[in-house]
Amino acid sequence: WSCEGCKAFFKRSIQGHNNYFCPATNQCTIDKNRRKSCQACRLRKCYEVGMSKCGVRKERGTFRSSQARRLTRLSSQGRTSGPVALTGPSVGLVTEPRPPLLSSEDLIKRIMEAEPPEIYLMKDMRRPLNEANVMMSLTSLADKELVHMISWAKKIPGFVELSLLDQVHLLECCWLEVLMIGLMWRSLNHPGKLIFSPDLILSREEGSCVQGFVEIFDMLVAATTRVRELNLQREEYVCLKAMILLNSNMCLSSSEGSEELQSRSKLLLLLDAVTDALMSAIRKTAVNVRQQYTRLAHLLMLLSHIRHVSNKGMDHLYCMKMKNMVPLYDLLLEMLDAHIMRSSRLPRQPPPQESTDQREAPDRPQPSESGPLNACPAGSSDPEPQ
Repeated sequence: WSCEGCKAFFKRSIQGHNNYFCPATNQCTIDKNRRKSCQACRLRKCYEVGMSKCGVRKERGTFRSSQARRLTRLSSQGRTSGPVALTGPSVGLVTEPRPPLLSSEDLIKRIMEAEPPEIYLMKDMRRPLNEANVMMSLTSLADKELVHMISWAKKIPGFVELSLLDQVHLLECCWLEVLMIGLMWRSLNHPGKLIFSPDLILSREEGSCVQGFVEIFDMLVAATTRVRELNLQREEYVCLKAMILLNSNMCLSSSEGSEELQSRSKLLLLLDAVTDALMSAIRKTAVNVRQQYTRLAHLLMLLSHIRHVSNKGMDHLYCMKMKNMVPLYDLLLEMLDAHIMRSSRLPRQPPPQESTDQREAPDRPQPSESGPLNACPAGSSDPEPQ
């Protein structure tokens, strides 16, 4: 007998040809509460209880099936966001998009109420830190935050009125940016440190134990310093965070159906409403109109910095996955794979100096111009992608 979670883990491990390793002694306790603590020992336990490779069918349409799981998860969490929320657009019925019924002040209030609770790691970090336990802790926190992120998005007025597919696409495109702006907000009062959670605070020296992480750490600290210089207010922060969500898929959509076109119109209206709310928040801190628009420009420029750091972070996380350096939990793994798959299908111009060998590289997803595989440090192992 085994639970559905372990069945799915075993199937994914076999189909992905994963070579897990145990950071301890290959004797980790695997039970209902601690089954996600070590993938290597969890897979060993699967074999010990009689699971067999022969019982695993070859997967077809992996991306489509994982996307269906995300659609199901999104539709089952936080179905309503107050009296203005709908369960989804009516199929076959196209109406003119409605303007938002909330004032800017009310919209800000609703977005602030949607903020997720503080997430705790709930375990002691052994000192000195090493690459394995730091990455395990960070991915564990990220997986917990992703669950709350779905609920947060559903509570933003108007978000659930978008098509379910658009809701999933938006979250797939922005999840790491949303995590990073939250990290920067928590770290405002701690110069030189990053507050991943109240019980996980890292300095640059502690983060240096993770290969390739120092560059991302420095970029996050620099962006946080800029936020501190701007004296970002909480009302402005929640509006920027909502804008990251709503603007993340704006240039990637090629919708043609009536439902998708209708959803895009609603998305544009919602984005305009959040922008107006941000301007309303700025008016409380800036004296004259010129200062207001200058501050708006400075705040919007922050979003491009966050996108840049997010791309670096995505490459690093993908590199860690390829090296089997860290366990990726179910939801985090799905979101990472979806981002890589979606990015790999975007049309890209090859660099002018690209060599023939690079153009004839094996078919592997390349989510950014640098590519996650190119982001892996020289000399690191390069196993087949999962």
